Amino acid sequence: MATRRFVRRSAAAAVAVTVLALLSACGSDAPVPLRVGSDDTSAMRVAAQIYGQALARTGLPIDVVARKAGEKRLLDDAAQGELDLFPAFTGDLLTELTPEREEVGGEEVAAAVSRALPQGVTIGDPAAVSDRRQLVLAQSLAASAGVTDLADCAKLPPGLPLVTTGELSSSDRQAFDRCRIGPILADRTPAQVIDAVRDGRAVGALTGLESATALTGHDDLLSLRSAASGPIAQELVPVYRSAVVGKPQMKALSRVAGELTTADLAELAARVDGGADPATVAGGWLGTHGA
Repeated sequence: MATRRFVRRSAAAAVAVTVLALLSACGSDAPVPLRVGSDDTSAMRVAAQIYGQALARTGLPIDVVARKAGEKRLLDDAAQGELDLFPAFTGDLLTELTPEREEVGGEEVAAAVSRALPQGVTIGDPAAVSDRRQLVLAQSLAASAGVTDLADCAKLPPGLPLVTTGELSSSDRQAFDRCRIGPILADRTPAQVIDAVRDGRAVGALTGLESATALTGHDDLLSLRSAASGPIAQELVPVYRSAVVGKPQMKALSRVAGELTTADLAELAARVDGGADPATVAGGWLGTHGA
């Protein structure tokens, strides 16, 4: 009887040792994936995949998830350690972090963002991707008024309707007020904006990404912007927790910044809008550009 109890105890001990060994094998020794998030727009979903896959090439396990959240939620998640990296535009970040701000230029906006970010969260190098809103008008109208820069748009005939996609931000309105515009017609598609301005009887407003595709082939149209007077800069940057991104990962993010352009991201986002998988689209871009 004692021998049987000894055998049962030995078997139970062996099972316990096996379970502990399995738990150790898949426990703390396994690296935790770096969590990359984004909002649910096509452009940011692609950007998140590009950053995530570039980081994966450094040997880190990566988990990319799209979230139906704006900058505030993404920033909060990063500050609380629930998210490690997400792409964002600098102007949107600064507006969220510091609603009362005066900066509009690219470098000063990025510097202001860096100062206002939560402790332990930082931004990487900006890519050559700008989503700053631009004034779009007919070449004939610009030529007759002698306008070559947004800062000169007061020379345009007063009261022209402004046709725009989405809603204008306070920074957009402030920049376009000098144009002495008339009624604002919002929430139009990029194609509707283009159609409305071609005869010179209205002006339009498109974001940088929208302009990159909507103005292709329209030599009769011109887009105006002003680095000094706005609207606020919107440069693409990775926002990340500094504790989880080392030198190899920073170099990978910098390589993306050196290769990704507004035209690239606009084209990639259009493919996602057409039903392509963001991960596949991003992987193709990385394979071509070697970032």
